[in-house]
Amino acid sequence: MGFYSKVIIPYFYDFSMDSEQINKGRQNLLSKVTEENVVEIGFGTGINLKFYPENVKHIIGIDANEGMLKQAEKKISNSKIRVQIIHQSSEKLPFEENSIDAVVSTYTLCSIKHVESALREIFRVLKPEGRYYFLEHGLADKPFTQQLQHILNPIQNIWADGCNLNRNISSIIAESGLRIIEMKNYYMKRDPKIVGYMYEGIAKKGIAKND
Repeated sequence: MGFYSKVIIPYFYDFSMDSEQINKGRQNLLSKVTEENVVEIGFGTGINLKFYPENVKHIIGIDANEGMLKQAEKKISNSKIRVQIIHQSSEKLPFEENSIDAVVSTYTLCSIKHVESALREIFRVLKPEGRYYFLEHGLADKPFTQQLQHILNPIQNIWADGCNLNRNISSIIAESGLRIIEMKNYYMKRDPKIVGYMYEGIAKKGIAKND
């Protein structure tokens, strides 16, 4: 991991991804977390910590970027939540099958290289009634915007350190075996449509979408 990924990107992320409009989505999603113990993949710089409800007591944060985790240290020390950090990719999670109550990801699926593997891992480790809470940007709903996303994705992938504009989040979640039980899509206000189409929702293991 080079200087750009390890130093520049974490500082940029911590500044740009802690905005009022982005945090509205974080707060809305994380307020629905009912479990005490949570695994957060793509833990990043720890921005989500201030939005978890009081019932959350323990978080295992997983991230492959050492620079991101370094930036998170102060937020972790100031949090009332007990946080355990694991420095590794989410493509292979260090947990037994059917052992995790809840998994959270925000602005993460866009940048995992083998995202299908990560989602299959989430399915594997979740308990039968476990929940996956997600807030992700991805492929828009309008054909013209989709075309722009496909065209500009190689550039985005380079300058944003592996971030992809054009992943169909709901489809790749469904392909993992998880079933989406709640989801809303919307465009972020004041953001370009190519980066601001959001997927916010909850999926469960082995539960039909209309259940």
